[in-house]
Amino acid sequence: MSSTIAALPILLSLTTLILSSHAHSLADRPTLKYGTAWKKEATAGLVYRAILAGFRHVDTACQPRHYNEAGVGEGWTRAAKELGLSRQDIWIQTKFSGLDAHDPNNVPYDVDAPLEDRVRQSLQKSLQNLQTNYLDSWVMHGPEDNWDDHFKVWRTMEESVDQGKVKQLGISNFYRLEDVKWAYDHARIKPKVVQNRFYSDSGHDVEIRRFCKENDIEYQSFWTLGANRDAYQHEAALELAHKYNVSPEGLFYAFCMAIGITPLDGTTSETHMREDIELLDRLQSGERFFENDEELALIGDALGTHDWRADVELEEEL
Repeated sequence: MSSTIAALPILLSLTTLILSSHAHSLADRPTLKYGTAWKKEATAGLVYRAILAGFRHVDTACQPRHYNEAGVGEGWTRAAKELGLSRQDIWIQTKFSGLDAHDPNNVPYDVDAPLEDRVRQSLQKSLQNLQTNYLDSWVMHGPEDNWDDHFKVWRTMEESVDQGKVKQLGISNFYRLEDVKWAYDHARIKPKVVQNRFYSDSGHDVEIRRFCKENDIEYQSFWTLGANRDAYQHEAALELAHKYNVSPEGLFYAFCMAIGITPLDGTTSETHMREDIELLDRLQSGERFFENDEELALIGDALGTHDWRADVELEEEL
């Protein structure tokens, strides 16, 4: 297996104040998590705006090639101070990225150190960048080259939970069910997150999502909108979005959450941030976006993946 993988000036509007007061509980699942990949120098301003809009979950990584982790720390602390929030009001998830995932000229740990020390150095860098003394979730960004190295990383990550520096662990970019099962079965502290690209090439992770449901693991999706446009841009989906007064993208997020998926939401639009939090508010107030299984299937069948439900009990979800 190989490894895969200036703040913007903003005025605090009345709308933002209203929305932030409706922010959902950190315990709610599935939900929307604000994704911060590829945002570079805009990261701090975007995270700030997202939290003002009502997001309370933020995902990042200690991988300078694709993430500005320090920008996340700047953004959430600025927003929290402005809104009177404490650290406990914000759920922060970051990742340890293996050596192959980094720009060789910008690695956040000593490349010559033993693997276990690289993991520890990455955690300390993350805590420093994110301006916190603990993480809500720490994810292994991708598989190592072999299982011996995988468990060197995982056992070191488990240490951080024992020490109170991390609340839970997860894995990302694992696309074979047998690998997910092996990692789970041989872990002392079981992964509570699987974060994968949600796309047709992996069969939309039907078997992995089924395993996650059976083992109380949160399945988090990225590339959720970009890889599945055909599922929410066809005529019947557009009519359904109009019926429920949501954007087609919002309808697809509602679909994902109805089948047990927590999407990463990486929008850079303040309008879309507000719309997405309004969507969460409506869902958590008990509003149904799909009156029956047939409406849900208008989206699901368009994915082009057989058994896309992954055994979700739709009667309970709807």
